[in-house]
Amino acid sequence: MKHPSHAPIALAALLVLPLAPGCGSSGPKAAGRQATPPSGDAPVVTSTGLPYRPTAPVAYVEPPAGFRAAAIGPTPLATVPSVRPEPLLLASPLRPYREPRATNLWVNAAKGWRGTPFRVGGSDRQGADSAGYVVQLHREVSLASLPPTPAEMWTFGSPVGIAAFAPGDIVFFGDLNSLSPIHVGIYVGDRSFTHSSNGLGVSFASLDDTYWKPRFLGARRPKR
Repeated sequence: MKHPSHAPIALAALLVLPLAPGCGSSGPKAAGRQATPPSGDAPVVTSTGLPYRPTAPVAYVEPPAGFRAAAIGPTPLATVPSVRPEPLLLASPLRPYREPRATNLWVNAAKGWRGTPFRVGGSDRQGADSAGYVVQLHREVSLASLPPTPAEMWTFGSPVGIAAFAPGDIVFFGDLNSLSPIHVGIYVGDRSFTHSSNGLGVSFASLDDTYWKPRFLGARRPKR
């Protein structure tokens, strides 16, 4: 008696095997390398984490072996040949500030200097830095003769408490890492001061400004 042939069953198994998940060339890895059209308006998240909506089929490619998506920061300037970083001058934030409500000789004199550009070492209306401007404005209004640098002005006058500030007092500022005065202005009342800063030149600013407040070191009243 002849047994029925198992050839059709074996052939069917061979036809089914390539379709089994994870086997042959039609598994998930192979399918992942195929171009797949975008589905509707679904965004695709890139390696930067920013989504975009593709307009053409997108091919998903696996990264090479050993790839590590590590964040690489910028190279410090100090390590770049021929580059010598220099400390920046204090500069006013580039945003408008209201005119001080106070009205006195100091405000009027400061308005006469408005529009004067900032110039390192300058002390006239062609250009003035913070110390040069303070020296000249005091010479005009109070007839006082002040030292030429912020550090010398700091030791020239007597300390003044915040509650006792008066127009004409010199206000001092430093950077966030030092207590040495590197910028000066003149208090004009209304918690405002006038100064010459890199970027804006002669202008008014507030002691409560989020830029100047953490840099404020104190005030001195010049000797009369």
